[in-house]
Amino acid sequence: MRIVFLHTKPSHYHRNNLITDILSNVKKTDFQAFDFPHLRQHEKLLTNLFNLRKFIKNNKIDIVHTYDYNDAYLVLKVVKGLNVKVVFSDYEYHDEHKRFKRNIFKKVLRKVDYVICQSEAHKNYLINNFKLSQNKCSKLFHAFCFERLDKYEYKSVRDEFFIDDFRYLIGTIGDFTPEHNIMSIFKMIKKLRRTGRNFTCVVAGGQIEEYDTYYNSCKYYYLIQGLDNYITYIGKRDDDANLLNQLDLFVYSSGKEPIAIPVIEAMTQGVNVVANDCDLIREISFNGKYAVMYEEDNDKDFALKTREVLLNLEDNKLISQVVKEETREIYSIKRHISALGNIYSTIIDDK
Repeated sequence: MRIVFLHTKPSHYHRNNLITDILSNVKKTDFQAFDFPHLRQHEKLLTNLFNLRKFIKNNKIDIVHTYDYNDAYLVLKVVKGLNVKVVFSDYEYHDEHKRFKRNIFKKVLRKVDYVICQSEAHKNYLINNFKLSQNKCSKLFHAFCFERLDKYEYKSVRDEFFIDDFRYLIGTIGDFTPEHNIMSIFKMIKKLRRTGRNFTCVVAGGQIEEYDTYYNSCKYYYLIQGLDNYITYIGKRDDDANLLNQLDLFVYSSGKEPIAIPVIEAMTQGVNVVANDCDLIREISFNGKYAVMYEEDNDKDFALKTREVLLNLEDNKLISQVVKEETREIYSIKRHISALGNIYSTIIDDK
């Protein structure tokens, strides 16, 4: 089998890292893997489409694997008339899409040969809301190459942001969007500070233009509640492994999202995790085996569970190391590649 992986937008760095990890770890006994640059570069679209079709022909590609629905839509046009299959890994819920974009997405789901979903909840959503055939989709968790992640360059977050050593270091990762409910974390911090614990919560994430209203609401709450001594906003970063390995505790509040990649990253880096009890978090933490879950939309319970972990930090650090070992097996790139090989084989057999 000869598979070409299509890179996506630079902002989708988790997806592009996954492609890089697949290419670095795949064996010829799994399948032959190639990669191709992002199609939708400025003023180069037609050239890139032509080059992709030429690349497919010259390398006798069997399957094109895409990680963005717009790319999948273009690839379907590129492979027209060729005996080539298209696989699409979806990473969004697409609720915000109206008419044109929604129609494009529906067409992609209908026309591609296989759809890879990020979780059972995500798969069920696509089946129920977009009439996706159950026979052409499956769940496959996002994965990581830990050999790559473990080579991170250490840079002290405490030194960078002048955080005292006597403070517990709590953190969260995620852009200011409703999918990553940072407001819930801010409300928890407000309650946690009343316990007298010395801590700082670092918030790593970017401001997204289309969610400016949400960002401004979070900023207003942060200022009006006087949380500046407990929360440090460190902006969007690309050193997740470096940050996570310095945290005493990772906190997260998942809204409607198909996969909570930062939670998986934290578990596989051996960091204690406190996250909301919802279908997605239950699924990726295996019913709370690998994370402490608080009652959803309950700021008091969120603060209580966070405080309990901090009060028993030494014991919880031992537990988190066991979690690290077990989750690295579940979310390993080798396991991911093996599952991809099975999917590709099924698609090829259906030719």
